[in-house]
Formats: sequence, C-alpha cells, structure tokens
Amino acid sequence: MTEFLSYLIPGIMTGFIYALIALGFVLIYKCSGVLNLAQGELVIIGAYVFYALRGQMGFPLSVSILGTIVSAIVLGLLVERLVIRPLIGQPILAVILVTLAIAVILRGLMIMIWGPATLSLPRLFPVGGINLVGISISYEHLFFAIVSVVLFGILFLFFRYAITGLRMMAVADDQQAAQSVGIRVSTVMAMAWAIAAIVSSVGGILLTSIIGVHYSATGVGLRAIAVVLAGGLQSVGGVLVAGPLIGAIESVAAGYLDPLVGGGVSDVAAYAVLILVLIVRPFGLFGWKKIERV
Repeated sequence: MTEFLSYLIPGIMTGFIYALIALGFVLIYKCSGVLNLAQGELVIIGAYVFYALRGQMGFPLSVSILGTIVSAIVLGLLVERLVIRPLIGQPILAVILVTLAIAVILRGLMIMIWGPATLSLPRLFPVGGINLVGISISYEHLFFAIVSVVLFGILFLFFRYAITGLRMMAVADDQQAAQSVGIRVSTVMAMAWAIAAIVSSVGGILLTSIIGVHYSATGVGLRAIAVVLAGGLQSVGGVLVAGPLIGAIESVAAGYLDPLVGGGVSDVAAYAVLILVLIVRPFGLFGWKKIERV
C-alpha cells in the first residue's frame, strides 16, 4: 500500500497541472468552438518568458510572474485579434489548422531565441516535503495542487458572479442569443484567449520547475487534449476531475509497468484512458450530450 500511494499521490498532484492546462482548451472551445492545437506551445513559451525574466534578467519572483502573465495576455490577444478573428465564418477545420500553424511558429521562435538545450528554472519551492500517510510529498507537488485549486476557485467565482464571466458563459451557451442582448462576442472571445494564455503560462511555470524548460515539453498539450476529451469539451469541472485521474493512472501504471516493459507506459496510459472513456461516453465524463437530427 505504501508503494501504491507513493505512485498515486504525486500522480494526482501532477494531474492538477494537466487540468490547469486543459482549462485553456475548454475556455477557448466553449466560446468559439475552436480546438486550440497550440495550447502546448502557449504553456511552454510562458515558461521560457519566466526563465528570461527570472533566470536571465534576475527580476524578483513576483515581478517575473507578473511579467509572464502580462506577456501571456498580450500573446493571447494578438493571436485572437490577428489570426483567429479574421477567420470568423470560415470552416472550423481551417481555424483548427491555423492553430496548428501557430504552434509550429511558436516552437520555432523558442528554438531561435533560447536554443535547443534544456534550461533549468530557478527553484520556486523550498527543498523537502511533508509526510502524509507514511508518504513523503514534495513541496513542488503540494504547490501544484494548491495553485491549481486556487485558480479553479477564482475562475469559478469569476464565471458565476463577475459580469464579464457571465457574458462569457452566455456566449458559450448561444452566440446569437448573446449578441441579441448586446454582448460583443468578439470581445468575449478575446477574453477567453487571454485567460487561456494566463492559465497556460502558470501551468507551464509549475510543470517546468521540475522537468526543466525545453521546446519538446510542448507535448504536454497532447496530454491536456486527453484530459479535455475525457472530462468533456464544455466542462470546466470535468477537467478538474479528469486531470488528477489521468495523472494518477499515468503515475501508477508507470511505477508498476515501466520496470517490466522498459519504460514509456506513462506516454500511453493517458490515451488508453481516453479511448476507454470515449467508447463508453463519447461526449466525455461531464460533457454536453447533444442529439442531432440526421
């Protein structure tokens, strides 16, 4: 049991980061119907910006985090205004492919500016951890869960009580109805991209604090897609459940099976779970079940 918990608990904590990254997918999809294939790149470029501010320029931690968030907002707004908005009314496949092109461009910029080497972020959390049911949990994994839950809580309150959040929910439910009551859909979509970029950057900073900053880490966006589809494309709460679930399955499967097969189980586990969920519930655990007349 001790060995099982030593795999399970860190996996759950890491899964909260997956949920945070997947939240960016949900926000954009709910408001615009676009599956953003550049989400992984938004995650890692935020980590690179944080490294530049904190590691290269030596700014204080608070200034570096604030600067990273501001740069994420600017990037999200630029992408929405210059690339996504001109494609309104075009086939959805074209918009999705454009996000793939954005991903390639961002990855190229990372290599051009920071090079191909793995970069180490300055330590964000104290050394050591806490003991829970006989298991040592590092402060890194503990803060993963705390920061993610706090951000989810803030966004929950934002969508429930803030006027802008209510407008975003209205647009997500029905764009035409929202327009009919005076809501500017273009402004709401810009807000969705900005918020998605913020949560992606925060997730990138947390994740790369333990694995290092490297452009290949953009693959975390694919894991986030698995979380989104398993939890439900329209469900914010769904990704909060699916993220820790997939993180736990990855960690436990890797802990027990990697020694037997030589590694790589964690790369497969998330998508195996995704396939099983989609077979049973094609709309995800908490997604909207839509019935269309054919």
